[in-house]
Amino acid sequence: MVLGEKLFEGKGKSEGPSYIKSINMEGINSMYAWSAQLKGMGKAKGTDLMLNVTAKSMMPPKGLSAAKDQGMFMTATGDMGVVKGMDLMKMAPGAKPTSVGLWSFMSMSEKLMWLNDIIAIVTFESADPMWMAFNITIYEWK
Repeated sequence: MVLGEKLFEGKGKSEGPSYIKSINMEGINSMYAWSAQLKGMGKAKGTDLMLNVTAKSMMPPKGLSAAKDQGMFMTATGDMGVVKGMDLMKMAPGAKPTSVGLWSFMSMSEKLMWLNDIIAIVTFESADPMWMAFNITIYEWK
């Protein structure tokens, strides 16, 4: 795997409460929303995005947590698109929560159509265990 060019970076925050969908022997299934303001870099330079995401996660009693994301993004000039992907989160006591994901994009905007051919590696790092605020970085996967 080759990590490609950095496309976006920014800060995200949780939006509202998390909803517990079910609890069973495998863990807790929940749904939550978050948003992020992203600054474009590299081939995305000048393309700043507001990203809104809804995710469903499965958190086992210990180990790795998995989430499925779907969301939409918009530029300051009104160009729009959607994102879909999945993330894995490492849950280690005493360590900063981190997560990594694989995402794909779709846009009908001529300015953003190049994103349709991108598979992205997305990294998240939270300063708190509740993921109230976090840093997000999006790289192209080569």
